[in-house]
Amino acid sequence: MAYRCPFCYVQAGFLKYAALEIPEILECIKSVREPYDIIFVSGDTDSFGPPRTERGLALLRALLQFGVDLLFTTRALLNDDHLRELEDINDSCRSRGRRVFAYVSVAQLHHPHLEPRPIASPYESIAQLGRFKANGLISVLALRPFLPNVPVEEYLEIIKLAQTNADIVVGEIWYADQAGKMDERVFEGAPANYPFTLKQIDFDENEEVWKVFEGKNIEASAAPLCADLNLPFFMRSRPAIEWARRKLAN
Repeated sequence: MAYRCPFCYVQAGFLKYAALEIPEILECIKSVREPYDIIFVSGDTDSFGPPRTERGLALLRALLQFGVDLLFTTRALLNDDHLRELEDINDSCRSRGRRVFAYVSVAQLHHPHLEPRPIASPYESIAQLGRFKANGLISVLALRPFLPNVPVEEYLEIIKLAQTNADIVVGEIWYADQAGKMDERVFEGAPANYPFTLKQIDFDENEEVWKVFEGKNIEASAAPLCADLNLPFFMRSRPAIEWARRKLAN
């Protein structure tokens, strides 16, 4: 299921990846010669959204053979059977000296048009984050992305609601197409006036140039709140992963 979030760059000029079966994915990974210590299960759709949930979990289990940390991100709600399978995958990962990072994305609290059904409500997503944490996964609240029409106070409210359920909080800038297709959906036709720079996406080979809203005002308020709540806050995944590894090593 593609959730078609109105703020997602796959709704504009982002080049979609080819769909591969699990054996094909494994062969692609085996062909990588550069050293790596983590595999992200993410991309231009939700790998755990129905009806792909079982396949997403099967992929995670198959990735155990590489002996690295695993990371996935989702907006889908997992049922009890899925959660038990995920817990077992995490236990297998930990037996190898590795961990599973479970990202749950929440972009709003009071602007439901930004995460329409069948996307889980933010309250459901935050509750699931707590179940991930209780099952031993490293639970990450992903405030993704920062949006110019969501008030700073709303992001702070999300953080407070998730403070006991999250191990880490990660924010993210917003990439919007220059043609304004995403602005139209995010702002529901209202004027889209916000500061932006023009950049390429730095985590992909896509050559499209995007409008980038960095949400510095949101970051400036979220970071000290997280510090007060003893929650590590980052704007990228890599420093969050390194923080978790240092903490677990102590």
